[in-house]
Amino acid sequence: MKPKVSVKVPGRICLMGDKVDLLGKPVIGMAINLMMTINYKEREDGKVEFYSHDTKERVRFTLDEVPSKNIDLAYWSVLYERLKHYIKKGFYIEVSSEIPIGAGLSTSAALSIGFIKVLNQALDLNLSNGDIAELAYLGENHDLDIQCGRLDQYTEAYGGIVFIYTDENPSVEYLDVKNLPVVVGDSMEERKASSILNRVKKQLKEKDPITLKAFKVIERGVYEAKDALLKGDFKKLGKLMDIQQEQEAIIKADTEKIIKLCNAAKDAGALGAKQMGAGGGGCMVAIAPGKQEQVAQAINDAGGRAWVFDIFRY
Repeated sequence: MKPKVSVKVPGRICLMGDKVDLLGKPVIGMAINLMMTINYKEREDGKVEFYSHDTKERVRFTLDEVPSKNIDLAYWSVLYERLKHYIKKGFYIEVSSEIPIGAGLSTSAALSIGFIKVLNQALDLNLSNGDIAELAYLGENHDLDIQCGRLDQYTEAYGGIVFIYTDENPSVEYLDVKNLPVVVGDSMEERKASSILNRVKKQLKEKDPITLKAFKVIERGVYEAKDALLKGDFKKLGKLMDIQQEQEAIIKADTEKIIKLCNAAKDAGALGAKQMGAGGGGCMVAIAPGKQEQVAQAINDAGGRAWVFDIFRY
């Protein structure tokens, strides 16, 4: 056991396949060099303390108590409950993040992955990346009833660019991509992700033919995008991004601001662009070889907030 541990966890973007992981279909994720830091320190008084430097939330409880789920750090509360049979001493754990909260770059999964990774090291649990990712998924999806798939947790646990099989027997395939010239833009609008996601899930459950057809097109695009990435065919990848964005419009998951940012990116030289995540705002991503700075400026000029990210690898 280790008395002090610090870990860093990346944010993530979805290159292709947003939302099809709700049906257990494959997706392609990319870990980005925007980091969350989680620090752990053992304490001798039998108490546990959570602290977020970003929200200023502080929670204290004893080893015998059950932490509240009615807090911002509820991701930690449920994972503490799942891991508490390994925990014999109190500890202090804190988080600070470069990943903006609520922008669709997956701070929630990073919180979960970071908590498990830091305890994995501190308590010598010997959990694999797959174990960590699945435990984080169960905490969010099963314990907190958040309607997420497995994209976020598996991308952030493994790092790199990954092709993820998101069914009940999940697995990850690293894609050998050295560099990927993407630009990400935040629409800076109030997100309506949960209402969009709930509606789309209802349409899937009711087997709405329009939604099912759109998901089938997106799923096919994920396989084609894998091939394009491995061949370095950015033109094909851009076309596939545009096709996915057409499906987002069909299922009414886009917003006028997202459309504006995607169009601004392509007018500035991007080969294709699409929104990311559940929809209803948040971030978009564009593939822009040789034009990243111009595309980023165009997104900023259109009222977004742009980043040029590198691939993060552990």
